[in-house]
Amino acid sequence: MIISIQIENLNSLKEVLNSECDRVRFGSEFCEFKIPSLNLLKKAYKLITDRGKEFAYITPKLSNISIRKVKQHLDFLNENGPINIIFNDLGLLQLLQKYPNLKPHMGRQLVYIPARCPWPEITVGGSISRWMARRRVEKIFYQTSLNHELTIQFFRNYKVENVDLDWIPKCFPHYDYIVRNGFNLSLHLYLIPVTLTRKCHMARLLGEKEPEKCSRPCETYGFVLKRKDLGIELFLWGNVVFKMIEPAEKELKEAFKIKISEFVIPLNPLTKIKNEKEINNIIQLIRSSKSKK
Repeated sequence: MIISIQIENLNSLKEVLNSECDRVRFGSEFCEFKIPSLNLLKKAYKLITDRGKEFAYITPKLSNISIRKVKQHLDFLNENGPINIIFNDLGLLQLLQKYPNLKPHMGRQLVYIPARCPWPEITVGGSISRWMARRRVEKIFYQTSLNHELTIQFFRNYKVENVDLDWIPKCFPHYDYIVRNGFNLSLHLYLIPVTLTRKCHMARLLGEKEPEKCSRPCETYGFVLKRKDLGIELFLWGNVVFKMIEPAEKELKEAFKIKISEFVIPLNPLTKIKNEKEINNIIQLIRSSKSKK
């Protein structure tokens, strides 16, 4: 089992490298305008690998301009492989086939939950009770697109063996099916993406007009979105709205019933995990939960 820390910049890298983590994921998962420069990538790679940590590179959905930029990164990383490249763009997946030392790792933006529209089950008639219909619909809502044979075969044809998934405990029974079909699972802790767009919500609210010249306020803070009448609390960070779920020990034990290959801990203004001690406390919680399963 690998425990990874995911970061977008070098601000907290010193604390990460001093921690007990096994791997550092570097790069932008959601915003193409935060893709690091080639020089910054090289610096991060050297700092991380010199400390004996495994390096992985994470990328967002990409425009044609961005995919040309990322290609330069792939050229460099391929010379230093094998390295996991977490992709959230099918164009990048196709490009990765040309790099023998880079391992395509499917990002969570390409894993859809629910896997399909449950409308036929919602409107089911006949003698099936409402309770039975509800159970059917609930089952569909917690399945993923990788719970379908054709989707599995599609990504298998592109040599994908690793996949990112969200920390949604009710999905865990369906994650086991994905493992049994030969994928290694990486679970993201804390933040579950609810919705995202290519145009940044935060930039619009703060009057950032040119994405290429954005001052990147998301590097220091996000926004809390509350609906007190509904009891809903969400978080806006960059171009993504998240739901926050703290990983409880009971749920960690449930996760260990599945064969999880990697746990991913994000460091950003929403999680507020800032230093080596806080990182190690989470790592110890994960490892102790495994020993108690």
